[in-house]
Amino acid sequence: MLVFFPAPYPDELLYSVCARYRKLTGDSSPKNLLQDLFGKNNVLASVDLPSHIGALVARLPVGSKITAERLVMDHTMYPFYSAFLPPKQARSVLEAMVSGSGKRIYAQAGVMASSIRTSPTFRYCPLCFQEDLKRYGELYWHRMHHIPGWDVCVKHGTWLNNSKVALWQMNKHVFAEPTEEVCPLDQVAYITDSELLSHYRSIGNGIEALLTQRFPHRPLDWFQRHYEARLRQKHYASLVSGKVDQAMLQRDFVQYYRKEFLERLQSSLRGESNWLAMMARKHRKSFHPLRHLLLMNFLGVTLDEMFYQDEQCKPFGDGPWVCLNPAAEHYQQAVVTDLVLSTCEKTREVIGTFSCSCGFVYTRRAGDRDPNKISRVKQYGETWERECLRLANEGFSLREIGRRLHADPKTVKKHIRGKEVKDGRRNSQRERDRIEWLSLQQQHPNLSKTELRKLNPALYARLYRNDRIWLDKHSPETNNKKTRNVRVDWNQRDLEVLAKIQHAASQILESNGKPKRLTVSRIGAIAGVRPLLEKHLDRLPETKQYLEQMVESEEQFRWRKIQWAIEELKRQGEPLQEWKVLRKAGIRKEHAPMELLRQLDSIFIEKAARICYDDLIPLDVWKKERS
Repeated sequence: MLVFFPAPYPDELLYSVCARYRKLTGDSSPKNLLQDLFGKNNVLASVDLPSHIGALVARLPVGSKITAERLVMDHTMYPFYSAFLPPKQARSVLEAMVSGSGKRIYAQAGVMASSIRTSPTFRYCPLCFQEDLKRYGELYWHRMHHIPGWDVCVKHGTWLNNSKVALWQMNKHVFAEPTEEVCPLDQVAYITDSELLSHYRSIGNGIEALLTQRFPHRPLDWFQRHYEARLRQKHYASLVSGKVDQAMLQRDFVQYYRKEFLERLQSSLRGESNWLAMMARKHRKSFHPLRHLLLMNFLGVTLDEMFYQDEQCKPFGDGPWVCLNPAAEHYQQAVVTDLVLSTCEKTREVIGTFSCSCGFVYTRRAGDRDPNKISRVKQYGETWERECLRLANEGFSLREIGRRLHADPKTVKKHIRGKEVKDGRRNSQRERDRIEWLSLQQQHPNLSKTELRKLNPALYARLYRNDRIWLDKHSPETNNKKTRNVRVDWNQRDLEVLAKIQHAASQILESNGKPKRLTVSRIGAIAGVRPLLEKHLDRLPETKQYLEQMVESEEQFRWRKIQWAIEELKRQGEPLQEWKVLRKAGIRKEHAPMELLRQLDSIFIEKAARICYDDLIPLDVWKKERS
């Protein structure tokens, strides 16, 4: 049990607290210090992700309010490294720091795999140290100054200085404290480039938020959805397929940050498969928090939006949307709440259909930046038609009405046709069309509606457009012809289909190149009977039995690919090695069943036995060399 323990300062590393404890006790033996603090003398003096924190808290003086959670969250790099890790992985790192041995902490946190490296020495801001000395009477190592790839004090707008203390001591159990001798306080270098400082402050604010706030841990696909949605909104990705224009994204990204800034943060874009390209695609792994902040800042995504909003692609943004009915009192006001998304069959573009309470329904194409641009008016509505008729009664021309109501003169004419205009006289054209249609039926009483239509297409078109209800009531009734029910000889069809799929299966098995799996869909497609197999396979017993015998499981197909790969390697004169066979077959070792690997290994051992017998090499020696 410790007699005392220093109270941690704001943003102080736990490493620094232990170093101050060593200075206050005057114990020069690292082993004795570790025994006092942790009850063990083999604990490593880790700067960013220390372990055995639970053991340290258990040995604190009676009445101490310091908890393991407080030390981890406020005085280690855990909040920064774990922010973008999946929940299970983040929890595993936390448990390893509190009660584990610390052997797998760096691997689980992704530090080992990251291309962003830490500084070889401790870093500090001279102005921060001057303030610490004035306020606390001593110096301490700040967390914010030891973010990997970070070299700026955002608070004072200065470059961080490299101290004379190595981050990793020759003795891995030593806690080194800062002093004025190893950290000169008179060497201050300000950042003079305002644009560069602005970028540093944007990213620095994000780093500070990750260190001090408690954001929930999310799975990898959570962040992927955010990036996909924002890339679509920023027109870097297709609204339909989601395919990213990598060239445009990387060009604008470098232009926004500048190469100097990205190089300082060890985040330059080199080659096609750089970190930005991988982050814009499907997330199969975690990325460094610094790079998440870079991409989020570029796309305009805040940390609150990233962690608390389940982002979805919104090609037209959030509603309500403007009504574009020029006859409505709320014209160009955001009152539309009904939006339906669809896809154009020809262009595959995303189409939005906006329906207003005034009856006006219009569509817009996703990607059009002008919110007042209409692709098509699907329905004008009663408000628009009433205004159209009012203007017609006041004597305005079709062209003037169209100009006022944003419509074509022909559209205006269509909507006022057949309605009372000016002095209330009904349009005589409709009456003449009705009489002519009835007369046409009297002249040809045996003809159907379709046949009458062919005799006078123009007459039918006018009635269909302007008087459809009357036309339906005063037309010949539809003659529903009954189709003859032709019975199918399913036994005969079964034999015919069986012959076709047998031939198709032979084609697949005998085809050149890499094997293709025998599936019902593939066999049916080649035989030209796929719909029949999908809908009526139960009526084809012989065919069904044959397919059950021929269709391959995944394991059977992998084994056939293995056999093909072995024959191909033999034909090419390549040595038969397990990794070569699996690569040729296109099978990952972790996906190959154990039984298949044992069979494959037996082939190699049998072949090795023959080789060893011929060359007089002991089999166990060959196995050792092979491994």
